[in-house]
Amino acid sequence: MISFARCALLVTFSLPAVALFASAQDEGAPFRGETTVNVVEVPVRVVDQKTGEPVVGLGAADFEILEDGAVQPISNFAELWRSEDDAVEVGGFDPEVSAAGADDIRTRTVELVYLLDLYLMNKEGKGRAIDGLRSAYERGVPEGQNISLVVFDGALETFADRTDDRHEILGALEEIEDVKARGNQQTIAFSQELVDEDVSGERDHAWYERRQRNREFVRELEEKVLRVGDAAVATMARYAAADGRRALVVFTPGQPRTDWAPDYSTVDFVNAEAKYPTHDLWHELALEAADLGFTLFVVDSSGVRVSFGSDVEVGITDTLSDSFDRGSVFRGNDDPSVESATGDGAFAFDPGGETQNLGSWLEQTRRSMMILASTATGGEALFAGDVNTALGDINRALGHHYLLAYAADHAGDGKAHSIKVRVPGHPNSRVVYRTGYVDQSAAVRSGQRLRSAMLFGADANPLGIRVEIGDAESRFRLGAAGSKRIQVPLQVKIPYGRLEMIERGDLYWSKVWITLFAEDAQGNQSGLSSHEQPITVEADRYQQAVAKGYFSYRTTVEIEGGGQQVFIGVQEELSGRTSIMPIDFGN
Repeated sequence: MISFARCALLVTFSLPAVALFASAQDEGAPFRGETTVNVVEVPVRVVDQKTGEPVVGLGAADFEILEDGAVQPISNFAELWRSEDDAVEVGGFDPEVSAAGADDIRTRTVELVYLLDLYLMNKEGKGRAIDGLRSAYERGVPEGQNISLVVFDGALETFADRTDDRHEILGALEEIEDVKARGNQQTIAFSQELVDEDVSGERDHAWYERRQRNREFVRELEEKVLRVGDAAVATMARYAAADGRRALVVFTPGQPRTDWAPDYSTVDFVNAEAKYPTHDLWHELALEAADLGFTLFVVDSSGVRVSFGSDVEVGITDTLSDSFDRGSVFRGNDDPSVESATGDGAFAFDPGGETQNLGSWLEQTRRSMMILASTATGGEALFAGDVNTALGDINRALGHHYLLAYAADHAGDGKAHSIKVRVPGHPNSRVVYRTGYVDQSAAVRSGQRLRSAMLFGADANPLGIRVEIGDAESRFRLGAAGSKRIQVPLQVKIPYGRLEMIERGDLYWSKVWITLFAEDAQGNQSGLSSHEQPITVEADRYQQAVAKGYFSYRTTVEIEGGGQQVFIGVQEELSGRTSIMPIDFGN
């Protein structure tokens, strides 16, 4: 079962049906001769620790880059910065080192995407964000920048798309002012009802009751926060194909308001019951940002500070354990204030440690998680009411960097890989860079782009796909009385006449990615089910297939009962065209 929040979708792919005039084929078999070179780009900032100014004029020989502890030859190198008149300057280019030309480097832009999380943000935070953005761009857009403005308020909407026109940006900000910030509606609530379960004799009833309510608190908070994570990932996937330096600036408080906090005691920590409730958002956001080549900046302009009753003051330590769930890939850069925060979300109870109020600790940990996620991508987390100043800091961080690249010896292995950059000759400098990435397969990347297009409301069908729905079968899930699951057979038909196919020997060849995911009535989403599918037709039957035939792909989706929408996307590799079709399943 692939699940995300409370929405579940299980997809079972069957062998593709052999369409009219099509030859039988081995599902998923790649065409011989296909190769993929994985070039990993790493933007790097080098800052003097005493002055805070960038260290300029370094060459490729000054750097050392390691992946998973092994030194990698630098295949591309350039130094980029903006002069006082905002012109893009290039220095340190060495044609013997870099495979790219200086003219190509010069045209690289900064793709700066702003995502305003109005789902969790309060009205005051929204106002500060808009005022700060207006002040930053009322005099113009720096040369070489493309600006996009995206809003998430339960749904994603683009108000400005890759523009350098200040009038367009200012007009978009005026439109966003009319969008209601829903953050003040996202207060955590929880039921007083307890699960009907026998109380263990090992602990008293008060401990049992507290545990059940705390779990409900965590579940409800995560359902809200993970929707913001979906929106951020979809936004990055949409702009991941853009050339140049990519940066996402997320305006978000990181979690909804709450007037209640888990009431933990010593025994809860000893038994590992305590867990920071929103760590998954920031963990996954760091992974996705690194994978899609984005530098992540987080700006908390909301001024939201959670309030807690005095009855939750308990003794806990001010530490987190020292690794992510995925290993130590996403540690902070060389900043001691960041390395104290980590991502597995577990509290460690130490009776002898320094203690403080639980509410204060949760607020500090929320900030630490945001700092950790952004810093792991080479970015920053900023907590300031003066958004214009914060944006100035972000622009300075993007204003000068070195671009390093190397060719990895793997492609699409799905594994996490660590990155470390050193400047041995400058020991008094701080080096800022993304500290790792996940080498996702082409199918996963395609699935991310498809889901992004679906969430942004795209419904084009240039490939002319048809989806035929078979008779549904339903059954009750074992162990969860009353939770009905429905199995629905689907057949996706793709006309050969719409596909771009190339001749390879005695075959015509194409490739598509087929992706499915579900969304329930509350906006919770399932995980992605994505499949890479080569399509071939024998050359002597190609004309007939184009005239009359279609490629048919059969699959079965299994969803939980209730109002859900299943999105089906088909993306063609050769042309990049994408067809998207939503299917509604009622109650």
